[in-house]
Amino acid sequence: HGSVSQFCNPLSGQCNCKERVKGLLCDTCMDNFYGLDVTGCKACECDAAGSISGTMCDTRTGQCACKPNIGGRRCDECLDGYHRVQKGPSFLCLPCNCEKAGTVNGSLLCDKSTGQCPCKAGVTGLRCSQCVLQTYNLSV
Repeated sequence: HGSVSQFCNPLSGQCNCKERVKGLLCDTCMDNFYGLDVTGCKACECDAAGSISGTMCDTRTGQCACKPNIGGRRCDECLDGYHRVQKGPSFLCLPCNCEKAGTVNGSLLCDKSTGQCPCKAGVTGLRCSQCVLQTYNLSV
């Protein structure tokens, strides 16, 4: 899939590769490209804020090398149990820290963009750690 034609250089054996493809047989994607198929290779487009600088993506899957607590093929989203906090052009993924006793079904997962944990009725707060007014005794 990576060569322009079925012919190669008769002396070196080098095939004429499509753009973004390399190798003697044009069978490997260039750095920061992946998924060689009939259309060639696709750009990895790793998120600069979420991927480890100086690393390359996997040439088969396109998976970028993510910083801690960050996931997604492009390293542009938080892992389950973490929420995104924007810091200028960059972002961090901080733990949800949900209060198990105050969440629906004891969930430890929060909304990945707001950090809000899913609170039981009568419970409030980002972490579901407080009783609403006029109530007390948050327990399992």
